[in-house]
Amino acid sequence: MNILHIHPSLAGGGIEAMICGLANEMAEQGHKVTVCSIFQPKSTDVFWGKIKENVSRSSLGKKNKGFSLSIVFKIFKYIRNGNFDIVQLHGFFYYYMLAVFFFRKSKYFYTLHNDAYQESNSWDKRFFFLKKFAIRRGWIHPITISEESKNSFEKLYGCASCLCPNGIPKPIITYGLDIVDKERRTPETRVFLSPVRIAPQKNLPVLVKVFSRLIKEGHDVVILIVGSVQDESIFSTIKPYFTERIKYLGEFSEVPSLLYSADGLCLPSLWEGLPVVLLEALSVGCVPICTPVGGVVNVIEDGYNGLLADSPSEEDYYKVMSKFLSMSKETVSVMKGNCLESFGPYDIKRVVADYMRYYESI
Repeated sequence: MNILHIHPSLAGGGIEAMICGLANEMAEQGHKVTVCSIFQPKSTDVFWGKIKENVSRSSLGKKNKGFSLSIVFKIFKYIRNGNFDIVQLHGFFYYYMLAVFFFRKSKYFYTLHNDAYQESNSWDKRFFFLKKFAIRRGWIHPITISEESKNSFEKLYGCASCLCPNGIPKPIITYGLDIVDKERRTPETRVFLSPVRIAPQKNLPVLVKVFSRLIKEGHDVVILIVGSVQDESIFSTIKPYFTERIKYLGEFSEVPSLLYSADGLCLPSLWEGLPVVLLEALSVGCVPICTPVGGVVNVIEDGYNGLLADSPSEEDYYKVMSKFLSMSKETVSVMKGNCLESFGPYDIKRVVADYMRYYESI
């Protein structure tokens, strides 16, 4: 098959990690695969550099944020001239609509990487009827990534979707990274990692407030936030909390290696699809401490391979963090082992098999 994965960019993030993993594995299995970035790639685009040599890379060269009519036509021409069997859309952008409506020699698949209602933002709501029309007509074939995202999609759109849960390649750990260990103030310090975009969904104001409380109570803990700044107002809100124990490290390309050295993953999200970073944590035996949103509840069994707060509120996340800190080393060690065992179903080879079966069925 000749397969195109198209997305605004290959910067750091869970969606970008999935695109990279899918494209690399599909090419490994003998398919002709292209990854197209709508924006001009930057040197800081983490996953652009992780695309393997047997995958073609291209860019439409967009440089500025905001709507561009010329990009609509560029995408149409690119898809028309590419002779692609499959055009895989990750998230939905209305730049694609001209191609979807007027060039249907290719088959279009749309992976919903989040809760369906949350993915419909203010711009999307104005033209939602177009996307819904195209999906219900069978011009776009929807893929959901967790039971929760599937349920939200089918409720919003009133039609079925194909469930293909997220997955990742088994990470290769870069040993010798001492970034996490450097942050241990004492031999007993517990260092936690939150590798997330600074965006409303990730609920970071609650995270820094909770850790500020724990530190004031005398807990020997550190929280490291790793990810791109997508919302400057949220960054301004959390910045006053930064101390030697609450730190923002910026973007980092080897997140699994950081998780391998960390004492736990902190994921206090308000909503999710199925977070790639959660699967990365399982793959290296890093205990996730999460809120019960989206596909998280389909992966984490509270007390077995992680802990779930009762809600995304500050008080409930404080309680679940306090619970983790009160657990014995033996209990945490058993939970780490359970994390490793839980990773099996989320290997990228299984995910690609799901995608290929769906492609071939259409």
